[in-house]
Amino acid sequence: MEFFRRLHDIRAISFDLDDTLYDNRPVIERAEQWMVDHMRDTYLQTAMYDRAWWHRLKLQLQQEDPLLREDVTLCRKAMLQRGLVSGGMSEEEAKVEAEKVFVNFLEVRSLVAVPDITRQVLSVLAAKYPLVVITNGNVLVERLGLDGHFQHILKAGGGFRMKPAPDLFQSMAQRLGLPPHQILHVGDDVTTDVAGAVGNGYRSAWLNDVGQEWHNLRILPDVMLTRLEQLLTLL
Repeated sequence: MEFFRRLHDIRAISFDLDDTLYDNRPVIERAEQWMVDHMRDTYLQTAMYDRAWWHRLKLQLQQEDPLLREDVTLCRKAMLQRGLVSGGMSEEEAKVEAEKVFVNFLEVRSLVAVPDITRQVLSVLAAKYPLVVITNGNVLVERLGLDGHFQHILKAGGGFRMKPAPDLFQSMAQRLGLPPHQILHVGDDVTTDVAGAVGNGYRSAWLNDVGQEWHNLRILPDVMLTRLEQLLTLL
């Protein structure tokens, strides 16, 4: 743990989810492969498309509509629908089928193994502070068994731009009824979490559990953690 600024008067804690409270990389890998396999096995219209094709389609759609860069759910549905249409399915049928596939994808994407230490840390902190979630992702928090720890959960999309944009940070401060400087945001990403928090007046705890070099950061957090459980000694 390393301090860059003095922390004081913290009244609430916000958490990023993916790669902060659990390792999300194998989760996304499994979900993406499930989607490709499912689209190949279930629909003749997309049987020929591999993972690289779907990735190119995603980038194309995001170039066509910048709003899709701010909403992973909307982007996924648009990608599935466009893929089915490109294979010859009608627009109406493709929309219905894309919704069905997305529901199943989200369930697979939410099969997360949350470490016991994460649950312990949240349980201790929840007894002392209001805990909330600010995430750019779309994981079903109730599937993680963590939703009981959080008073509010805000996700990008539905009118909220992704971190580091102000939308989620400002809305959460309003919901908590606190000035931003009394909220500590905990996250692993130096852009969305650290720069997002600092740029929007929050205090920032950077979870650097993979040994990134902090000297190269353009914006420093208030504190750098190497393990999530260090929050218990910090607060």
